Amino acid sequence: MLEKIALNTISKHNLICKNDHIVVGVSGGADSICLLHFLHTIKNDFNLKITAVHINHCMRGEESDQDNEFVVNFCNNLNIPIKVFSFDIYNKSKEENISIEEAGRKYRYYSFNKVLKDENATKIAIAHNKDDNAETILMRFFRGTGIKGLAGISYKRDNIIRPILDCLRKDIENYCHRHSLSYRNDSTNSMDIYTRNKIRLNLIPSLKRDFNPNIIDTLANMAKNFYDENNFLDNLANDALNNCLVEKNNDKIILNIENIKNIDLVLQKRLLRLCLSHFNKDLYNVSFEHINMIIDILNKQTGKKLNLPNNLYVYKQYDNLIISKNTIHFENNLSYYYKIELEKQLYIKELNKNILLSKNIVNISTKVYTISLNYDKIKNSLFIRQRNAGDKIYLNNMTKKIKNIFIDLKIPANERNLYPILLCEDKIIGILGLCLCNNYKPDNLNNTVYLHIWEEN
Repeated sequence: MLEKIALNTISKHNLICKNDHIVVGVSGGADSICLLHFLHTIKNDFNLKITAVHINHCMRGEESDQDNEFVVNFCNNLNIPIKVFSFDIYNKSKEENISIEEAGRKYRYYSFNKVLKDENATKIAIAHNKDDNAETILMRFFRGTGIKGLAGISYKRDNIIRPILDCLRKDIENYCHRHSLSYRNDSTNSMDIYTRNKIRLNLIPSLKRDFNPNIIDTLANMAKNFYDENNFLDNLANDALNNCLVEKNNDKIILNIENIKNIDLVLQKRLLRLCLSHFNKDLYNVSFEHINMIIDILNKQTGKKLNLPNNLYVYKQYDNLIISKNTIHFENNLSYYYKIELEKQLYIKELNKNILLSKNIVNISTKVYTISLNYDKIKNSLFIRQRNAGDKIYLNNMTKKIKNIFIDLKIPANERNLYPILLCEDKIIGILGLCLCNNYKPDNLNNTVYLHIWEEN
């Protein structure tokens, strides 16, 4: 009996708590009608608040509009509040260069999450069932997947729950029949024009007939085994991640490459997927090849970059691997040139920094970098500018490329523009924050001046 199976699923996986406010996705088909009605019947037991959401994909003309009207009437009869969204999914898929299935999924979850936020709800309930799970496992298998993919659809992910995931489609249809619940049949479900439909209409009946009449249950049991193994490996990967982590925030994750290399390749790949999921829970577009491309970067020279789906970027920076939401520009796109005069404060807007050349040490209520200069040498000929390709400086009795100084000091390429070039007339005499030519260092207190640099608040 469906009610018993669903309640066992809810209890076993802790899907619903007392006083939950649940957003329920309702297409109008048997699955979602069954789920909505079932949750309505247990509403008082859990003191639930329910809000239904229907998305009109505008794909089937009048039929889509009739689905919309049916769901609204069904909810009104049960006195369940409903929110309706309409999207032209066909055009959305064209505009965004994604498949129709992907566009539909994207805008469905956008709608669910919008209502979740607007209504201050706690859960999103989706009507996936055991047959859906079998179809998903086979789809992932044919596309190429790992243990996580073969674990099938999860009972719970963040605030998304699937209370009837252990129920067969025939049990759902029987539930609707027993409770005299009418539902809509999507005409496209009978067309083998989509991969999922081909699996449902052609492959699974063939597997049942020729190989295993209980293939749906067999795949479900297999998925549960893989689910447990996946959780075990995730725990190992999380421990490994903690050992590799250098820095983590909302915009980027920095990992120590040597520590990554010291763990097994299986955990390396899983660790990287965990990092990518930090920025986007849905790794739908991240493939086996993408992960291998990141692994490949570990053994490349510093500065190697990789663009990933979901607007993510990966690059190697000396001993670190950086995964970021923002692309890093390594080119020198700054251009500035200022004269520095004694006792005259200067603001470098390109760096958001202030500079003051003074005969005295000044007290400024912020973090200040100070260097001492020989005023007899610089007089009124001190300038500051951005670094340029080919810049050289005379240090320690030899001429050296400034680029090589950055490399020797392991200054990341994207941070090199933060070190301005100091000039006396047109001769480079220092890199602010890094080095200064010996000839321009003070030789007594009488000719000493101080160059103060601090960031603008």
